[in-house]
Amino acid sequence: MTTLRFLIPAFFIGSLLTACSQSAPVTTISPPDYDTAPLNLSTPEHTAYSMMIAMYRGDVDMIDQIFTESGTLQRVKADGSIELNGLSPWRDRVGTFKVGQAHEELFDIKAQTFGTLATVWAPFTIRFDGNLVGCGVNHFSMSQKNGQWRIISGMDVQAPKEDCDDFQQSYKAAQ
Repeated sequence: MTTLRFLIPAFFIGSLLTACSQSAPVTTISPPDYDTAPLNLSTPEHTAYSMMIAMYRGDVDMIDQIFTESGTLQRVKADGSIELNGLSPWRDRVGTFKVGQAHEELFDIKAQTFGTLATVWAPFTIRFDGNLVGCGVNHFSMSQKNGQWRIISGMDVQAPKEDCDDFQQSYKAAQ
């Protein structure tokens, strides 16, 4: 009886660990064509790309569909401090962009999901008027409702500007 008392909790813990490890697959998708791709909130990865497409197109209506009503956008600064809720100013700035003026390229995206919660890790480089102006990593928390993944919060951290020329190669090499 004593052995059984220890085996039952071990069985449940093992089952829970197995379920958790199976419920959070890491997936990858190919980048869409920013000029023609429709709004796509079907997966966390597609939602992250849709945010970049909205910026590329200067489309604030698309941005409004990508973020939840209480969505936030934040930046982790080099000193570790946080610049809070930049969603409204960023959205307003994006509304002034011409199509193709800002192009944030995502690469090596990793998404994990569990039920209606997802997290997306998306390294990026960004060009403005064709010039490389930044690089770093985006982190998105998302929720799924009615089959659509929407951003609850987005956060990014920028790498030093001098690291951006070879950021994709050095990031991938470090992984």
